[in-house]
Amino acid sequence: MVGVSVKNFSIAFGNTQILEEISFDVQAGEIFTILGPSGCGKSTILRSIASLQDNFQGEILLNETCSLTQSNKCHKDIGYIFQDYALFPHLNVQENIEFALDKLPKLERQRRLDKLLVQFDLQEHRHKQIHELSGGQQQRVSIARVIAYEPKVLLLDEPFSNLDSLLRNKTKNWLKQIIKELGLSAILVTHDQKEALSMSDKIAIINNKTIKQIGTPQELFDKPNSLYVAKFLGEINLLPHKVAEHFDIEIKEKQHLILRTNKTFVKSEKNDFSLTVKDISYCGEYNELELSFNDFPNNIITVRDHELFDYSVNSQLYLDLNSSNLIVL
Repeated sequence: MVGVSVKNFSIAFGNTQILEEISFDVQAGEIFTILGPSGCGKSTILRSIASLQDNFQGEILLNETCSLTQSNKCHKDIGYIFQDYALFPHLNVQENIEFALDKLPKLERQRRLDKLLVQFDLQEHRHKQIHELSGGQQQRVSIARVIAYEPKVLLLDEPFSNLDSLLRNKTKNWLKQIIKELGLSAILVTHDQKEALSMSDKIAIINNKTIKQIGTPQELFDKPNSLYVAKFLGEINLLPHKVAEHFDIEIKEKQHLILRTNKTFVKSEKNDFSLTVKDISYCGEYNELELSFNDFPNNIITVRDHELFDYSVNSQLYLDLNSSNLIVL
């Protein structure tokens, strides 16, 4: 079942058009990520779905029938998790979560509270003040309070940006499990490509007011429909057209031949793609090499060599290429 459907969404602030003709569907139990550079309008979409922004054109439907432009009844089905957690600093953990349960009878409220504290691993912190918690614990309290409302749709606005990398990975995996268990339709807004790829069932990439491509993380990574999408989801190398011609791959003059950096390798055995090492950067687990094609000296590529071969600046190496990794755009 479609949990959220956004149809022909457009919005402008004054004379400035922010977004045009944005459309997508989010299924129940699906994590749908809106990915794009800062300022592209990602959070504006979330705010509009949450009815915090109302000057848009188009239609937003919840559960296929409830229109946010025509009814206020579906607002209770929406949970919004903010970047700054939006917790009440004068209330402890238990009281913050209970705030969402205040309309329930006392016994039911206690039952739901205890269940949430266990589900979010907060039992031993229930009486702590918010300032006594770590960032990850505060995030769990924030999510628990939203889940207490039993929403059908979960909106997540850069929810991990205030966490360090270790906590971010742990929290996002845990949240992904919660979303799947509860069958929520989740929309995540982020500018972090790795976060989007690792969390999402589907991704929409926005740039210059419109959606450039929608698909699964693997579809977008392996089969981008534009140079912008390819660059935005990971580092790439642009190769000379001679490489495509060598493999009898048809390529037009204005097209680009790309190879993702993580699939770019070199070797010492000679072939038709000779390279000169221009720079070497030691990065611990690997050396990062900058190399130029000998036949095309202005064509520079990057290679991450995990084998740490014995070479130096001006060494001659050769592109170790699998043609199936080449992408023509």
